[in-house]
Amino acid sequence: MDLGLGLGLRQGEAFGLDEDDFDLEAEVVHVRRQLRWDSKGRPYFCLPKGGKTRDVPLSPNLALRAREHFRRFPSVECTLPWRNPETPTTALEARQRKPIAVRLVLSTSQGNRINYRTWNERSWKPALVAAGVLKTVGEKVQRYSGRTRRCPIFELSREDMFHVLRHTYASVQLEAGESIVSLSEWLGHSSPKITLDHYAHFMPGAGKRGLAAMDAWLKQDQQQKVPEKSLASPWITSLTVNPQVKGMIKSAEHVKVKYKETSRGGLAVNVIEC
Repeated sequence: MDLGLGLGLRQGEAFGLDEDDFDLEAEVVHVRRQLRWDSKGRPYFCLPKGGKTRDVPLSPNLALRAREHFRRFPSVECTLPWRNPETPTTALEARQRKPIAVRLVLSTSQGNRINYRTWNERSWKPALVAAGVLKTVGEKVQRYSGRTRRCPIFELSREDMFHVLRHTYASVQLEAGESIVSLSEWLGHSSPKITLDHYAHFMPGAGKRGLAAMDAWLKQDQQQKVPEKSLASPWITSLTVNPQVKGMIKSAEHVKVKYKETSRGGLAVNVIEC
């Protein structure tokens, strides 16, 4: 849950994290891969969705939890094909699908990679039932090698799956006023437009902060605060600080200005008379 809430990761990205992906000193997590399963139930590693590798900020408290997790649960090395679990048929495919070894941060109690279906049915959903979020609607009986296993059947609730942690991460960030561009990068979206399409309703202050900032600019005798990288920063700063300019403006306070339009030689001319 910490990886979903604290980093906004997809489920496969969380299950594919290597201990070396955590830069605890710089407080950042490198999202470089995800663990996936093909239609035949074969696991493999590949790039995150859309090929969007990225760096996600790691909060100090989450960094502390990560250190404690590494201490209590040593990472487990796992070697899987890259990109495609199918047996390669050419030399090029053999290079493209060459297995990679990853020291998985998350693993099963037996030290294996996590199967997302097993995790959903035996860990996540029972936890939601215990918390009163999900309900059981029946029971199924499974028999393996003469053994009988009774498993609960849970109500379908797509919005309560692991992905809800990612949505929570995004909504908290936006309500705190974080930049939509930064959030889009951290979530691994292909463009900020996708982030806006999904999460614009989590921006209750959208427009209000900017309106308040511009309203402050229009106050009389108010020192304007100009963003450092603004193109207008140099001349506005000099205008507000230069005492000679201030003196010129003050001396012209009582000058009456008359504006009129006239015509000379067939041309329209604007004339300002002081």
